[in-house]
Amino acid sequence: MSDTNPCEIPVERSGLVSVRKLLLFVFAGVVIYLLMILYGEIGRIASALSVIPWWWVVPAILVLSFLNYIIRYVKWQYFLRRIDVNLRHLESFSVFLAGFTLTVSPGKIGEVIKGYFCNQLKGTPIAKVVPVVVSERVTDLLAMVLLAMMGFLLGFNTGNELITIIGLGGLVFFGALVLSRRSLYNRLIKRMTSFGPLKRFQSSCDMIEDTMVRTLAPRPMLVSTTISVPGWFMECIELWILLGLLTGTGLPSLAPESLLLLVHATFIHSAASVIGALVFTPGGLIGYEASSIALMQVLLGLTEAVASVATILIRLATLWFSVVVGFVALAAVERLHRQGELLSVQQA
Repeated sequence: MSDTNPCEIPVERSGLVSVRKLLLFVFAGVVIYLLMILYGEIGRIASALSVIPWWWVVPAILVLSFLNYIIRYVKWQYFLRRIDVNLRHLESFSVFLAGFTLTVSPGKIGEVIKGYFCNQLKGTPIAKVVPVVVSERVTDLLAMVLLAMMGFLLGFNTGNELITIIGLGGLVFFGALVLSRRSLYNRLIKRMTSFGPLKRFQSSCDMIEDTMVRTLAPRPMLVSTTISVPGWFMECIELWILLGLLTGTGLPSLAPESLLLLVHATFIHSAASVIGALVFTPGGLIGYEASSIALMQVLLGLTEAVASVATILIRLATLWFSVVVGFVALAAVERLHRQGELLSVQQA
């Protein structure tokens, strides 16, 4: 982006999207996946990859990933309406997807950049939108926990995994309840910002409080979590397809063996995603991969090679595909901002 063009969003200049840091995350991901390949042995990895009909599998899983984005966009819009932020659908969808450029940040918290984009497009205070990203992450985690528990409801393995998932779900739910309580802001944050140099942050804290309460109160939390469940289930279906091909179970069907594999895939992907988010590494790297491979070996009896292939492929189709989509959307946000600036100049 040019420094001389006042209509461009100064993303790189502000450091909100650091290409250098992103490349470091990509490099870290490549190193981790290479180690996984070596762990699974190159020959066996190649053998596992050879059974996949790429001509239809790649389009199918990428379409499912994009369906996940569309469903979660509905939640994003629901949250924006709750806090009285009105963007045109093209603007809002572009902002939502552009946030994926920082999906590889720890806990995806870098997606707070969406508040900056809303500010650039509509002048919305950044502090008003940033808490929405926190609400998104909380309800995403709750949805993942619910999906992981689906296997237990169907009678699948009620051992230590059940205790772990219930514990994680309870932790996330308790955190959501705390964040939605005005007493937290009245007793702690407002007192901290009522004197000294912190006083200048009081108005921003008021907006943060209002947004958190509006988006994480019981009813909106229930609605948004319900929306999230089918969105994230799309990714579970992707893993189901991959595992069916890699294990010889075949294409997804209503056969008992295939449905049991769906339950396994749902639990593995959801549990690994929750663990990846809680370890707070960039993009959940290592946390997701290690959990996924271990669960596939324990629950499905897969070899290191097959488990590594399935894990690498699902991560390419979910995490890394979202980053690519994010940069495409970032260009769209920049173009919309430039058009808005030009229109303002013409009207003036």
